[in-house]
Amino acid sequence: MVLCVVALLMLGGAAPLHALDISQCIAPLGMESGLIPDRDISASSCYNDGNVAPQNGRLNQDIKGGAWCPRSQIVTESTEWLEIDLHSVHVITGTGTQGRFGNGQGQEYAEAYVIEYWRPKLGKWVRYRTGEGQEILQGNTNTYLEKKNHLEPPIWASKIRFIPYSSHRRTVCMRVELYGCYWSVGIVAYSMPKGDKRSNGVELTDMVYDGQWGEELRGGLGQLVDGKFGGDEIREAAKNSAWVGWRNDSRPNAPVLTFEFDKVREFSAVHLYCNNKFMRDVQVFSEAIISFSIGGRHFQDEPIRYTYVEDNIFENSRNVSIKLHHRIGKWVRIELRFSARWILISEVVFDSDVAQGNYTPESQKPAVGKDKKLTTLTKEVPISTAHQEDPLYVAIVVGVLTALVILLAVAIFLIVHRHRHRKCFASPLAKSTVSQKRTIDNYSGCGTSMLPENKMIIDCGLDVKSDEYQEPYQALKCAPYFSYSTVLLEMKDFVKDSNTALSDSSNYDYAVPELSSAPLLTKRRLDSLSERATEIVEDKMDLDTRRSGAGSIRSKHSTRSPSQQEVFIDLKRRLETTNVIEFPRHRLRMISKLAEGAFGTVYVAEADGVPEYNGTITSEKRLVAVKFLCHDATVKERDEFERDVRILAALSSPHLARVLGACRSPPLAVVLEYLELGDLCAFLRTAVPPAAHLLLHLATQIAAGMQYLESLNFVHRDLAARNCLIGKNYQVKISDFGTDNEAYACDYYKVDGRIPLPLRWAAWESVLRASYTTKSDVWAFAVTLHEIFTLCRRRPYEHLTDNEVLSNLSHLQADDGVFEYVERAAGCPRDLYELMCECWRRDERERPSFAEIHLFLQRKALNYATT
Repeated sequence: MVLCVVALLMLGGAAPLHALDISQCIAPLGMESGLIPDRDISASSCYNDGNVAPQNGRLNQDIKGGAWCPRSQIVTESTEWLEIDLHSVHVITGTGTQGRFGNGQGQEYAEAYVIEYWRPKLGKWVRYRTGEGQEILQGNTNTYLEKKNHLEPPIWASKIRFIPYSSHRRTVCMRVELYGCYWSVGIVAYSMPKGDKRSNGVELTDMVYDGQWGEELRGGLGQLVDGKFGGDEIREAAKNSAWVGWRNDSRPNAPVLTFEFDKVREFSAVHLYCNNKFMRDVQVFSEAIISFSIGGRHFQDEPIRYTYVEDNIFENSRNVSIKLHHRIGKWVRIELRFSARWILISEVVFDSDVAQGNYTPESQKPAVGKDKKLTTLTKEVPISTAHQEDPLYVAIVVGVLTALVILLAVAIFLIVHRHRHRKCFASPLAKSTVSQKRTIDNYSGCGTSMLPENKMIIDCGLDVKSDEYQEPYQALKCAPYFSYSTVLLEMKDFVKDSNTALSDSSNYDYAVPELSSAPLLTKRRLDSLSERATEIVEDKMDLDTRRSGAGSIRSKHSTRSPSQQEVFIDLKRRLETTNVIEFPRHRLRMISKLAEGAFGTVYVAEADGVPEYNGTITSEKRLVAVKFLCHDATVKERDEFERDVRILAALSSPHLARVLGACRSPPLAVVLEYLELGDLCAFLRTAVPPAAHLLLHLATQIAAGMQYLESLNFVHRDLAARNCLIGKNYQVKISDFGTDNEAYACDYYKVDGRIPLPLRWAAWESVLRASYTTKSDVWAFAVTLHEIFTLCRRRPYEHLTDNEVLSNLSHLQADDGVFEYVERAAGCPRDLYELMCECWRRDERERPSFAEIHLFLQRKALNYATT
């Protein structure tokens, strides 16, 4: 423990770096969605201004002629280009291209292309090259499937040009998309000495630097700001080395790094990620001298001096954080002094904000005499650091930190011990010999897999509740496919009474449904819509005397609903009788890629001979979604896939995307329903705003589908407008196709390589405790209502960053009264917003069930019909 404390001390205040996170920088920039307007899209020429103009070159859009087509045919030295103006500098991490679909008539596509980019600091067009030095990027092989290229290294640009390329003369057409994010760091360029080469041949030069090359690299951006950190080892391939390094005997002066920013900024800290392989003559710098300038020609007096304590114990790479004490500047100069033969830097990150006020550039000061110069030097106040000459200081700090760590460990032990002690007394099984275990792994569910809400174990007739036992969920390499089918119920668990005649030896792969502490089904339900209509008429007579809003839905009388046993019996019967038919692959024609994730790929396809609900085969062509299992799936994952297909096929609700069939020959795939108008989010953003009663109709259908899943204890985990499909006559079906759709990458919060989390839709207990129940789906449904009544044009908590949303949810967990609700949309009725607020209650037991929500929405819809 003492060694750990010493290590923390020796790292020089190593705080986590807040560098550009490339994994988060993957969102489409707006060609497909229309966020990039037509005026910002131009081209060298086009074959026909009316049909194949550059404004038609939007990915997955079939506008007029269906793409941008240049006037002349393409050869290797093409001068035709499609240009996109982003106005401000963005980080481009990927590109996507398609050919001209043209309503099925197009045959033109680009087999390859090159990219050129421009930004103000460069002042010229630069040809992009991959890390391997390749300029030509792979294009398309047909007119309808998107080909996406991940750009490594990324591009910093405000303008991008796609230049089609062909080894033989041909006519091409293109539809394109850019993926990335806004460059919010503010660095427009940095300069530094060219790196040196080690004796083993490893080139420690910034190989991706796009500015001017010479003994000094000037005016560009590269590895030091790309968000990638080097490992502990130095022996990396020369072209892929993440380190930039300098040798002390190859240059007369210490290396100097100068960073230029877009505006005058106020700096609070700088973080330098350094290598410390001292056994190979590599160490963190001994001293950093940091100066600031407004104008860039003359730097301010009294630089910040930071001394690093030499570490000859641990060879791990580390972040060195230096406080900058709110100094002001537009240029920052960092001079690094050698502690060993080599200095290696991988990343430089600044914490800064745009400075408020007007600032004038520095002017050169007149020469001063010797005495005055000495006086000035004595006024410099370097930043105090722990020097090697201060052993008493180090010993005191080590002792204090050691004591704190011991106290913290004791406190954690007492808390855990007390929790287990209380849990033992709370459990009705405390006197039994059944071992109790609960494993929770934050965000461990693969994809957005729905899981049964709580788990039920039948053992010798003993009914065990969810707060006493839960099976750990085992994550697979390939994420399970179906949100509401990732866990299959055992046949013996479909009924409570293990002695019932339905219990038999038939057994599927082991899994158990979960049972919540709240009732799974409301004890009262109306028999028919006609009875509901009668009640509505009666209710309207005393409308002024009863409480409006969601609370009123709990005071109604209804008849008996099916018991949980009956629901499970019906599902068991369906599982035993459902036969997932083989869907001939030749009846599928892939049109476009819808999503791509760890499990494989989802395509939108056109299909012939689609079976209807009654079993008849339709003669007309229909759109379907085809999910392919990843090619390297294990036998266990194939079994999981086929099991999930079977249980999803057994679900029967007109508001769920149903299974149409499966392709069992490799690659394994399942064919599901897909509605004509696509996902609900994209539809609401682009369509003519529907009337209020139609928006309510959409919400009612979603509630009906979720009520069905609730009756089976299945949890969606990612309910949102992007995961709902919409078809003709405003028909809605719940799906999960939006989870891995890159168009919605910004809706997911990614943490340390874990499964992305729909942060702005997730309940506080799901985010902070990894607890998923049907009541966490109720929370997400309320956020979906917000989406519907804002036409998906305003994000939930649009004024908060992701970290601020996390902080807001923590206030609800603490129950400190500071939690901020999603605000009421302008077109949202007040009683509906009151329902939403009930869905966002801290205690999930106080949230309404989907059965209650659906009934409330039906009544409100009838109110619209009778007024």
